[in-house]
Amino acid sequence: CKIENCESCFSRNFCTKCKEGLYLHKGRCYVTCPEGYSAANGTMECSTQCEMSEWGPWGPCSKKRKLCGFKKGNEERTRRILQAPSGDVSLCPA
Repeated sequence: CKIENCESCFSRNFCTKCKEGLYLHKGRCYVTCPEGYSAANGTMECSTQCEMSEWGPWGPCSKKRKLCGFKKGNEERTRRILQAPSGDVSLCPA
């Protein structure tokens, strides 16, 4: 294995297990997970915190569940959770 601080490799350039105390991210070993990533469910593997879809289109103006055209009301748009850390959607934004 040619990767620094790697205990076992899939190939010469891709680590599958780091030495104790180090985090695995995309085949490399790190002291901490890169920004935007966190250790998955008590493991030493870094995963994205939350991956969200793009925002959908704005919906029609509505108030109290009735369409209100251009009068005072609210418009809504949605996005989906594509990937949640350890499958825990409560860690993702609304």
